Amino acid sequence: MNKRNLMNNTKTRRKGSMLQDSLSKIKYFLVLAVILVLPMQAIGQGVPIGVIPIIDQTDTGVDRLVAFYDTRGRDTLIQVTNTSSEKVNIHIQLFDVAGVVQECEECNVDDMLTPFDTHVYDIENLVTNSGPLLTPVPFCTGLATDASYGFMVVSLTKGPPGSLIGMFRIIDEAGYEYRTNAVGTEDFKSKKGYNRSIDQVVNFSSANGNNLSDLVGITYVSLNPDTVLAGPGISTTFGDIFDEILIYDQIEFDTSCSPTTFSCAVGFLDKAIDNSLPNSKGQVNRLCGTSTLNSNNAGWLDMPFSRFTCTPASGVGDADGNCGPTPHFVGFIGLNNGDGTGSMDSWWEVGLFAEIAYDGPMEPTELVQ
Repeated sequence: MNKRNLMNNTKTRRKGSMLQDSLSKIKYFLVLAVILVLPMQAIGQGVPIGVIPIIDQTDTGVDRLVAFYDTRGRDTLIQVTNTSSEKVNIHIQLFDVAGVVQECEECNVDDMLTPFDTHVYDIENLVTNSGPLLTPVPFCTGLATDASYGFMVVSLTKGPPGSLIGMFRIIDEAGYEYRTNAVGTEDFKSKKGYNRSIDQVVNFSSANGNNLSDLVGITYVSLNPDTVLAGPGISTTFGDIFDEILIYDQIEFDTSCSPTTFSCAVGFLDKAIDNSLPNSKGQVNRLCGTSTLNSNNAGWLDMPFSRFTCTPASGVGDADGNCGPTPHFVGFIGLNNGDGTGSMDSWWEVGLFAEIAYDGPMEPTELVQ
């Protein structure tokens, strides 16, 4: 696989969209699918009432990007672009789930992007940006190597607000590819508060023979605008005994599933959907361990948000598991046929988005085809 060609093609695919967005701001020119992040509110856990970090489109520019990476028989390229006419400084954090020394091992580096600059980070050969007066420097050597997986967080530390957009490509040795936008968060005040239930709706389909899945859930807390913290003790839970996770087949027949937790720990970041769609990298932690959909033509998950938890050992939680800093959750869903076809999108949360950003009717949208 020619990494240099992949990196050049990645930049070329995105260039028109980036320039049009940064110069005109008139409309979205989406080369990729519109990807959204839901950093859900922690009720009673450090988030002011009426302030909700909600989904945002990374083509419009944000201050923080989050991307999944995987080198378990895969190559991952993460692209970051400065859409502004000024130079920007960024802080990059990489969280390796398995780690070399410990679970969710972190490494970080500061980097700079010149006006309208784009840099592609190859996870297995990470170097800082190059260009006039910039000397590329290797970083995170020995951590994000072959057979690792985790996530990257890129935070704006200096420069115009809303300057960053990004995307990532994961190319599997089997021949399929996951490609989607990185996700970003911003805080908005809700006029209505947040008294509406928060259910994640995750759609999936067996189009193109999809029979394997990667259900990725990333949890972190925001320590400050520059830095986030993740670890096994910082988690997001969906479902409980009073509000179960349900998986529906294409004729709306449902099966109940046990509560599930996502954290930066082995078995808790990249899961499978159910027995019909096992994890593409052999992870045994399935969201619905007893479900097998008939013919698996299509289906969807109803995943009621239960809670964020930060243990005392995480350094940001109290004895009751409440989080001090603001917690966030990012979800990606990848489907593939194990051969030549794959797709990836973020999770879509219709209820919260519709309540805060749009007062009219909204039809649920199936993101994964």
